[in-house]
Amino acid sequence: MTKLVCFLKKILRYVEIVIVGLLCILLTVNIFKGVNKSLLVVLVYSLFYAASLVTIYFLREKFFDGNVVKRFIFILSVSVFIRFLAVYFLGLTPQGDYAIYLSVARKIKNGNLDNKLYFGIFPHALNYPIFISLFYRLLGERTWLPRIINLIFGTFEAAFGTYIMEKCTNPRIGMIGGLAIALNPSIITFTLLSGGEPIYASIIITAVFFLTVGFNSKKQHFWIVAAGITCAVANFFRPTGIILIIASILVIFLYSKVKITIKIKQSLLLVFSFAVIVWATGFVTSSVSGYTKPSYSFGWNLFIGANEQTQGRWNEKDAELFDEVKNNLGDPSEIQKHFFKLGVERYKNMGMRVIPHFRKKLGVWFDESYVSRVITEWQTQYTRFKSGDLQQTYSLIINLYNILIMSGAIAALLFLSLEEKPPLILKIISFYMIGSIMLFMVIETAARYKGAYYSVLTILAVYGYCKTGGFIKKRLSRNNQ
Repeated sequence: MTKLVCFLKKILRYVEIVIVGLLCILLTVNIFKGVNKSLLVVLVYSLFYAASLVTIYFLREKFFDGNVVKRFIFILSVSVFIRFLAVYFLGLTPQGDYAIYLSVARKIKNGNLDNKLYFGIFPHALNYPIFISLFYRLLGERTWLPRIINLIFGTFEAAFGTYIMEKCTNPRIGMIGGLAIALNPSIITFTLLSGGEPIYASIIITAVFFLTVGFNSKKQHFWIVAAGITCAVANFFRPTGIILIIASILVIFLYSKVKITIKIKQSLLLVFSFAVIVWATGFVTSSVSGYTKPSYSFGWNLFIGANEQTQGRWNEKDAELFDEVKNNLGDPSEIQKHFFKLGVERYKNMGMRVIPHFRKKLGVWFDESYVSRVITEWQTQYTRFKSGDLQQTYSLIINLYNILIMSGAIAALLFLSLEEKPPLILKIISFYMIGSIMLFMVIETAARYKGAYYSVLTILAVYGYCKTGGFIKKRLSRNNQ
């Protein structure tokens, strides 16, 4: 009898284990039913970020004692993986200008481009579609093409950022800088958009990378020419690549310790290589549009930038005036010249109000509403992850990240302006950002235009926090003595 009871108890225990095990499995399968998508996105992103930092910590000896290639490959891998997840799960329907760019690319590929006068007035609006149309000819009109191209460019953007930061500071800060670019949520979001901003940002970082290599190489002239050419290619996508050329020349003459003859030679190489490629790419654009680049090419942008009511942003009232002037004049140069004069007149009439106007326009550098709206409103019906309920959560993530980036960048600009012997490359980057910010104070501004500057700002931010930490440690050690 006792043996039978023991046997039944064992059977009951095994049955219990099986039932409990099955129940636990079924419960675990449904665990995400109680987790909303907002929390899930935050959790996955945070875990990935933490895992990257933990990997760096535990492998720090192998990373920091080895050559730069190991660090380069690690950041490249992180960047590829996180962007692949974004591209795979977040399919967006291009809207606004991004939808127009792809439509124009198809027309160029098929040889039936219309509205050529508009592209004669704004030739830079044609350049990204020309670029995409080349891939359409080679691979067909694939919807995923722009995102894959952005993914490839973006991964090298993070890796080159690692190298730049390392040469300006040390391997540890270099990896942090590269990781900050690789995991910047706003940069990742722009991977999904069919526009020139992410490509421009990547090419600008490549140009800075060439300058970094050049300043530390015996074959300086080769790398400087490469930097000039790369700046010109970036200028093809956004007309502000020339600011990096100007910043580089200023730093070469004001801060470089080489002989004046070498400074002149480096500057001439930069300008010449830049000018030749700009001319060549300008010829490509004009051959497609049928118009040469207009004089006063920033006329319309100046006019919009001087609008007090809209804080320098595009608006329907000015757009109606543009259509009227375009139909009356019919010549790109005359149209741009007309709006240039109107823009100058607006600023003259503004008087001292120009100061608060500029102050308000600077607020765009802290505005991430555009990136948030893109993720939460532009979902395709075939996307693998609906994120319509993510607006508040995603907005909090990107705004927090952006505030940290902008705060660090401001600190970097201050430190770099006070240092007597700043790293030349970071000084070039600081001049580039100062020039870009000042330009957007004057001309048209928009939150999406920041997509071209996130990586440069991130590099400055990491340096800013590095210098701030060093400054605090120094002050504390003095107080303890």
